[in-house]
Amino acid sequence: MKVYGITGGAGTGKSEVMKLLRERFGACVILSDDVARELMMPGHISYDLVTACFGRDLLNDDLTIDRKRLADKVFHNPEALAKLNEMTHPYVREEIQRQIREAKASGKYSCVALESAILLDCGYEDICDEFWYIHTDVEIRRERMKSTRGYSDEKVDAVLRNQPDEESFYKKCDFVIVNNSTIEDVYEQLKKKLG
Repeated sequence: MKVYGITGGAGTGKSEVMKLLRERFGACVILSDDVARELMMPGHISYDLVTACFGRDLLNDDLTIDRKRLADKVFHNPEALAKLNEMTHPYVREEIQRQIREAKASGKYSCVALESAILLDCGYEDICDEFWYIHTDVEIRRERMKSTRGYSDEKVDAVLRNQPDEESFYKKCDFVIVNNSTIEDVYEQLKKKLG
């Protein structure tokens, strides 16, 4: 069973592509952001490490980590951000590998689709058989972020400025999904690729 690492910038439609892979191609879908969020909940390793390092003043009344307060602590502090990454990335990777093993053992899926914005920077080559990039023209991405997320033009500009350039995706990915029109168009591209 193949593991496809799927990436793309904000507004490229990663969520829709993942939904399509799950519903129409029988893929086991793993979203790295969801895994990371789960590990930051009380009782999980990243939660324990982060609260020990950054303090319990990060906690909400229900003892969950206030993500905004944590982001404020690390945003302009490269050392703190590096520490946070050390307390999250290795455990996210471990949990993703566990979920992949479980999916393969179950025999219920056609493939595994792992979605992560930072897939190409975190050494997932040994986990994924192929990397796929979702390309969407920048004007369409802008409109999607404004309509689905309610972002202002300034916020969209800031998000796009912080994204890697397209060339780096094209160099490292084995397959490109063009998501400029309809989900049916994406379906046809996937059908050709997956048979």
